[in-house]
Amino acid sequence: MSGFDPGALLARHYELLRGPRVCLRLARVRDQAGIEELLHRQGMTVTGLELARLLRSHPRERIVICATALIGSADTIVGVGSLELRGSTGAHAPTWVVADQAQTDGLEELLHEALIGRARALTLTQAA
Repeated sequence: MSGFDPGALLARHYELLRGPRVCLRLARVRDQAGIEELLHRQGMTVTGLELARLLRSHPRERIVICATALIGSADTIVGVGSLELRGSTGAHAPTWVVADQAQTDGLEELLHEALIGRARALTLTQAA
């Protein structure tokens, strides 16, 4: 996935090694229920308050990206990841990345690259 273009992040579809095509986009507050469902499917639990804080964070402090796919006839969140920007010195690493392992293969890597690419783009923009 080298050469990831963070400028093309929004509304672009990506092919995975296995699974449906996914669309990467910045997470929204209304994604909370879908993210909770994803975490539940992966055997993880997060409180509603923790998730609300994540989704309501300032975009210059944290990047949160969702991966959605058409599963059946519903647009479903199949992955999510976040990366902290605050206090960063340019060396970015995602805080966490979760992907639906039963539905996808290669999504964790795609989310990881998307988060890092987006952080680099924001860092360059802020420095200019």
